[in-house]
Amino acid sequence: MKSKIAILASVLCLNVSAQNQEDIFRYSNQSITGSARTLGLSGAWGAAGADLSAASFNPAGLGLYRRNEMMGSMAITSTISKTDYNGNLMSDSRTMFNIPNLGMVFSFVDQNMGKPKRDGIVGGSFAFGMNRLNDFQTSTIYSGKGKNTTVGDYLARSANGSDSAGFWNSDLDNTLSALAWRVSLIDNNGARNQYASILERQGDTNYTMNQFQQINTKGRMNEWYAGGGLNVANFLYLGATLVIQHARFESKNTYQEKLLASSVSNNVYVGSTINQSLTSSGTGVGGKFGLILRPIDLIRVGVSYHTPVRLNMTDYYQNSISMNYNGTVYNQPSEGREDYYEYQIITPQRLTASGSIIVGKLLIINADYEMVDYTRGRLQAKDGQTDFATANSTNKQVYGIGQNYKAGIEVCGKYTRIRAGYALLGSPFKEEYVSKENGLKQLISAGFGWVYDNAYFFDFAVSSRIGKDYITPYEGNPTSAINSTNKLNFVLGAGYRF
Repeated sequence: MKSKIAILASVLCLNVSAQNQEDIFRYSNQSITGSARTLGLSGAWGAAGADLSAASFNPAGLGLYRRNEMMGSMAITSTISKTDYNGNLMSDSRTMFNIPNLGMVFSFVDQNMGKPKRDGIVGGSFAFGMNRLNDFQTSTIYSGKGKNTTVGDYLARSANGSDSAGFWNSDLDNTLSALAWRVSLIDNNGARNQYASILERQGDTNYTMNQFQQINTKGRMNEWYAGGGLNVANFLYLGATLVIQHARFESKNTYQEKLLASSVSNNVYVGSTINQSLTSSGTGVGGKFGLILRPIDLIRVGVSYHTPVRLNMTDYYQNSISMNYNGTVYNQPSEGREDYYEYQIITPQRLTASGSIIVGKLLIINADYEMVDYTRGRLQAKDGQTDFATANSTNKQVYGIGQNYKAGIEVCGKYTRIRAGYALLGSPFKEEYVSKENGLKQLISAGFGWVYDNAYFFDFAVSSRIGKDYITPYEGNPTSAINSTNKLNFVLGAGYRF
């Protein structure tokens, strides 16, 4: 494993604004979700079309509709985590209910003498609805021993350069560094803008700390869309959607450390607890464009482009620290306090290429390739004062180009559909931070469909996404916890064609 910095959104280095490169990645990364039909094929649907998930994958697929349709789905998602920290293994899980997609499409077929036209624009559609892009449900817990590492050293480094006079009644007075100074977890070291941890000030150079962290997150990212597609001579299909993305993310993060052994007799430091809570939400507008070519009935190829989205975000956050000093516990702040900050996140563009082989009404084989350049994501201040240069620079250093490969197959009977799929979700990180093998995730899916009277349809899909995350309790801690996750998704969908 190559892991030099914290990868998951669990870093304790919150300042007034609390934003960093992990926020950029959180809202730029997307899960494989949508209708039960497309999930059954692991999201490989870019060139197949005629499903409302196409509005978020490749809107040219809307041009393949020849009938009106309304559909929706519901899902149960369970995320299981097993976390290894310095050889100590702990597990946790979280389960939720959600709505992956819903929508309606109205189509038309141009008639000529009672028969469909064959030249020019021969059909099209207009669609509106919602597809889920991501969910943030996790529950992670770990504990283990750390040698000669304390959160106080990290907070002292974070405070260096800031005048301690600003740690009361100023914009800095609710940062973790200010709270740590007020409970004496850190203190001035030779100057009002230089700091050292309580262990460093006691000259403790050989100690063992028991470290514990629990992270609970929830939320989702949905995309509301309105758009349509055109059918040109049953050969070229064009599509575009206007999308409004809405994100909401909540996290509760508890870090605790307790001194187990020390090289200093009568060490006054017993331990400390840090609590953080964050509620973040925002909305942005973007566009998606695509085309599909059908040179022969057997083959379809498609490409799509998703524009960057500028999300206008608002964060509400709370920080608190308690420290046990020689048996006496000190708390800051003494009363609950919530702060907020407004800013923007610009997510990167996305490019996809796809192909389908369709054998009449018997068989559909799909393959998709997706590329996302995460280095293009960035933070931007709305107040004109906050400088995000460091966070944006770190984003470019840590993240690279993500490449995702998806494939699926659907076997059709008279009334039934059997589906299976596989997706290899490439590492978004640069090799010097996390290797490709450790950064990738894999998704396996299967599904079943039933059609009644050529009008009503019911679909079911199940998927399992496995992978790893790396959690560093604070920057500078020499060891990352290895968090192995398995996200299980069960989706039931239904619809009506008319």
